[in-house]
Amino acid sequence: LKEKNYTKNRQLCHKDGYVIFRNSELLAGNLAKKTLGDGTKKSLFYVLQKDHGHMEAARCMNRLAKLSAYYMGNRGFSIGIEDVTPSEALRAFKEELVQEGFAKAD
Repeated sequence: LKEKNYTKNRQLCHKDGYVIFRNSELLAGNLAKKTLGDGTKKSLFYVLQKDHGHMEAARCMNRLAKLSAYYMGNRGFSIGIEDVTPSEALRAFKEELVQEGFAKAD
C-alpha cells in the first residue's frame, strides 16, 4: 500500500511511505491511516474483518489501542487540567453568547 508520504521506488522510498507485510510481519513502511483503515478495501482492518471476521478485527483494534496508550505513556505524553481548561477570554466570550441567547429567548 502507498501511504500519504510515499515518494517512489517502493521498498526504497526514503520516507518509508510504501508498506509491505509478509507472513504477518511488517517488513517496510510506516503504519498510518491509509494502511490501518481509511474505508478502502485494501486497509488492514478491512482485510482482517473480511478474512477472519469482525471479532478478530476488533481484537486487533483493541490491541493497537492498548499499544498506543502504553507507548504514549512511556514516552512522556500527558495531558493536564490546564490543557483542557478554557482561557479567561473564551469564558467571557461564552458568557456573552449565553446572555445574548437568553435575551433573544425573552
